[in-house]
Amino acid sequence: MKIKNKLPRGLNPFALGLVLLFLPMAAGAFDFTLDNSREISDPSYLPLGGQLFGSTEYTNGNPGSNTNNSTGAPMAANSSQSNLFNQVFEFGFTDDFTFHVGDSFEWVTSTNTPAGGASTNFNFYGFEDPTFRATWRFMDQSESNFNWDLIGSYSPNLFTSQSASSTQNGTVARGGNSELLGTAFSQKMKSFTYYLEATMTYLDNRTSLDPTGTYTSTFNSSWQYELSLLTQTRFTDQWSLNLNLSHTFFDNVNASIANMANPPSSTTNQQGDVTEFTSALNWQAIPDRCVLSFIYSHDFDNDSAYINNTHPANSTTTTNRVDDIFSGELRYVFN
Repeated sequence: MKIKNKLPRGLNPFALGLVLLFLPMAAGAFDFTLDNSREISDPSYLPLGGQLFGSTEYTNGNPGSNTNNSTGAPMAANSSQSNLFNQVFEFGFTDDFTFHVGDSFEWVTSTNTPAGGASTNFNFYGFEDPTFRATWRFMDQSESNFNWDLIGSYSPNLFTSQSASSTQNGTVARGGNSELLGTAFSQKMKSFTYYLEATMTYLDNRTSLDPTGTYTSTFNSSWQYELSLLTQTRFTDQWSLNLNLSHTFFDNVNASIANMANPPSSTTNQQGDVTEFTSALNWQAIPDRCVLSFIYSHDFDNDSAYINNTHPANSTTTTNRVDDIFSGELRYVFN
């Protein structure tokens, strides 16, 4: 049974998250004087010049949704079990300029249960496209009382995107390049850090293959925009709590499905915006060298729609989208 992801009327998840993020500010026992040290679990962390940082993370996700047909009648219930390993290395060329490279391996089992029918499983696995990112700390709080970062990243299209069938596995790669530009403001104090980030990502044209070779889906380029607020509250030298809130805005994506037996179909994907709340409990196993984090995230997903402009009766909507994500992360520096 799927639980609908709804908040009481008038209670916005973003507003609720802001209240939770800034609750530590009301605690008089904390020290809010500026602190220029760099802690590897902190949202504003950058490795120092000549320092190599690493992060190894395992993530388990359980997204679910319902699909309705063009008249609004239920078609199917959808659920997935997702497992992902992510590895990141980041090197500080100077105290203010770092280069980051990361990639993930993911395996997913998706289950589709038609209304009144039997369930079918679809399996996806493989590497995602790697990400290369540079961060320049344009201003440092040791000189200006706050940090100002400029961020750029690039993900090349290295792996093929292929959908799955009940008898053949699919891949998890996107099938196209992507580029990101962003900026972030932050301030680290003795007991508390806030980090405010804004990014825009250009998602280049991408192609996804059908496992049977019957059709190819070509998706036009689009943009997505994300606003994030990350905080950390430090209770002791070893224990801290991160609370993060982000909202992602998605453009509509136009696509063409080329079927060998029929003329191409024109479609539009109306992707629902996503608000994500994340909490992480951090333990410094080796002070300033190794941190273990236990992470939980919940997504508040808006409804989405698939519009078949060529065959409107084949259009669908996706509702009751929900995702609970559990992660464990090990962060470390080598020198």
